[in-house]
Amino acid sequence: MDSVTFSDTLIATISKSILFAKFDADVDTALAEKYGVAGFPTMVITRPNGMEIDRLVGYYPPADFIPALLDLLSNRNTLDDLLSKVVHYPDSLQLVFDVAQNYAYRSDKAQAVYYFNQIIDSDPENTNDLSDDAWFELANMKRKDGKTEEAVQMFAALGEKFPESDQVEVAQMMIPYTYYRNGDLKNAEKQYKKFKKDYPESDRLEWVDKQLEKIKEERKKK
Repeated sequence: MDSVTFSDTLIATISKSILFAKFDADVDTALAEKYGVAGFPTMVITRPNGMEIDRLVGYYPPADFIPALLDLLSNRNTLDDLLSKVVHYPDSLQLVFDVAQNYAYRSDKAQAVYYFNQIIDSDPENTNDLSDDAWFELANMKRKDGKTEEAVQMFAALGEKFPESDQVEVAQMMIPYTYYRNGDLKNAEKQYKKFKKDYPESDRLEWVDKQLEKIKEERKKK
């Protein structure tokens, strides 16, 4: 959430019964680690004793934030609620995906991996358009863990496993980005140039050129 959301008059009304506190996760690292914050912005909704009810990840404008918050406070779409629904509707891969993402947001990697793999194993042909997303999320988890080569291999393999997926182009772009984030400028540059060659009509080329310029500047500094 940001200052625009928190300053909205409707949010101000809700704040009479809910205490909002804003923390910088880069400074309050102990708090970020306690709640396993893996992305920003993240709002963790807790009980007075600090026990987590659930969380909202990403930016929410006021019109979306209020119903999402009220849902969680009413135990709708919380992790507990989703797990209960999965028990009753085990064939709903969308529910399984939502559970997996929820665990990933909490940095509960073991559970996230379990549920993402459950989707891939249940639908290897990607008929529900979720197995490719699950594969991408698993690759991204490895990237965040610093497992560069494993992440690169998974991003590269996505196109082979799910050639019709709309995630293929994004996955290919994630290969140089993964190298770049790991400080491997040589491979990052090589793979960004390969991306430009493989996807000459991509609407992501402007961003790729900016990344190549960053690499060039960083090399000058070194």
